[in-house]
Amino acid sequence: MIKVLDQDTANKIAAGEVVERPASVVKELVENSLDAGATEITVEVLGGGISFLRVRDNGNGIDKEELPLALKRHATSKIASADDLIKIATLGFRGEALPSIAAVSRFKLASATEGKTGSQIEVLGGEVLGATPKAMARGTIVEIEDLFYNVPARRKFLRTENTESGRIQRYLEAVAIAREDVAFTYLNNGKKTLETQGTDTRLLAIKEVYGSQLADELLQVNYQLGQYSINGYVGKPDIARGRRDLQIFIINQRLVECKTVLAALEKAFYDIIPKGRYPVAFLDLSVPPNEVDVNVHPAKMVVRLSSDSQVFSLVYKAINEAVDTRLLEPGSFSNPYGRKQLQQPFESKSFTIPNDAEWVVNRQRPQESDTPFSTPKELSWLPEPDETLTIIKDTTVEYNTNTLYPKILGQANLTYIIAEWEDCLIMYDQHSAHERILYEKYLLSLHKLPQTELLFPLPLTLDPEEFAALERLKEELEKLGFTLVDFGPASLAITHVPVDVQGTEAEATIKELLLEKPNPQFREKAAAILACKGAVKAGVKLAEKQMHTLIRDLLKCKTPALCPHGRPTMLRLDWNEMEKRFGRGR
Repeated sequence: MIKVLDQDTANKIAAGEVVERPASVVKELVENSLDAGATEITVEVLGGGISFLRVRDNGNGIDKEELPLALKRHATSKIASADDLIKIATLGFRGEALPSIAAVSRFKLASATEGKTGSQIEVLGGEVLGATPKAMARGTIVEIEDLFYNVPARRKFLRTENTESGRIQRYLEAVAIAREDVAFTYLNNGKKTLETQGTDTRLLAIKEVYGSQLADELLQVNYQLGQYSINGYVGKPDIARGRRDLQIFIINQRLVECKTVLAALEKAFYDIIPKGRYPVAFLDLSVPPNEVDVNVHPAKMVVRLSSDSQVFSLVYKAINEAVDTRLLEPGSFSNPYGRKQLQQPFESKSFTIPNDAEWVVNRQRPQESDTPFSTPKELSWLPEPDETLTIIKDTTVEYNTNTLYPKILGQANLTYIIAEWEDCLIMYDQHSAHERILYEKYLLSLHKLPQTELLFPLPLTLDPEEFAALERLKEELEKLGFTLVDFGPASLAITHVPVDVQGTEAEATIKELLLEKPNPQFREKAAAILACKGAVKAGVKLAEKQMHTLIRDLLKCKTPALCPHGRPTMLRLDWNEMEKRFGRGR
């Protein structure tokens, strides 16, 4: 028998499409605030937003006569007909959010317009209990309690309070960067965990959300292609991450998920960051509204483009230009990440670098074979791992200062070790080389790594999402050499760290490890992170004995030519090639 569903059931079904969890409630309410012209938005939650959630804004507000209408399904001020769907300029337009949320919670809506008395309406499980006057400034306040109290089947699929509040935090961080002109505040269980000033400067918004350390490692993107344009920032290859959590895409001021933009971004970085790492990106695209379909899904996060190829080209070219400008250094080996050839910076009437002088080779991604990269004859990275020792005529050489080879010629810029072998010169990157040594040491260790006890415990502050990750990874962190103890009612302290990690880097190291997932690849990724933190840094002066030891240990590695992040550890130039370049005969 076919029958028409009652209004309560219909609203709960609609809520299932729009309201998946507390973070999706926050998203819908924040988008309403932005559409209302708000310049200040405050979000407060208790119990991960399940127990209590409030969104307050200073937008235009709703007249008290229209307040009950806002709770009707498909009631909206944002479109008037189907024709408006092809030129949508607002974030919300379906008119489903408020009634859907009210259908599955204890709900209060209060609003006031400029110069008028406010009004508040209360709803319980979809039933309007009445409206009352409320003294308040211009704007809107939505309060939600006991989310999904009347839909237990959906409530049981929610995660822990820390996880749910972490999802809210992540959304608000993204929207604060998408709308840098708006001041956002987030209070989680009474603690302020996010605050931006709404200065209309995206880079400053990124600093406020993610800190200066990350913001200082960004490259600006600015490009136009016909009616399409893009601006924003991408991270330098060095700060690529183990997951895509810092890839924020904005199209026409809307936070979106877009496979086309993602594909173009990752193709642009394909040969300059290692496999399994993902670039940091904050990209804002402007596309003709009639070429973007935002009506694909009730949550309006996924968009469909009628001009995929144009958008792909825009993003790819923009990022290429930004990265190449940063990595091409006149008069030097170009692109330390192995992507471009020297662009003939010394060209003049009297001298031009020959076209066939390839000063830097294109590093190929590892394939299924044993060959990690190609090695042209003219000038190459060190040969295959199994060929490494063929550059030395006497492979029984003892590595001490009395040995003929290698001869340590010194350090260049306190970063590179220059060593003479019998048939070549090799320049070693001291940090990358030490990274490879430590990385393989960590991978080969079958037991808990050696620890150093800190003289004074270091306090460790984690956000809700990091606490949730710690619950999953605590055992793995202990195997790596970290010991964490309770330090007060809601905080932790670090008492022990792995021997190669400095105490000053302990907190940053743990937080980076918490970004990784507890899967079979965790130990490999963790080893790369620890190796990077523990390796000798550029700018550190090394004694000759230390340089000999580093080279010796590197040549014992299974894959000595690349650091765990995919960068070369050494550069080789043989004597025959050098003599050919100088026009000499031996």
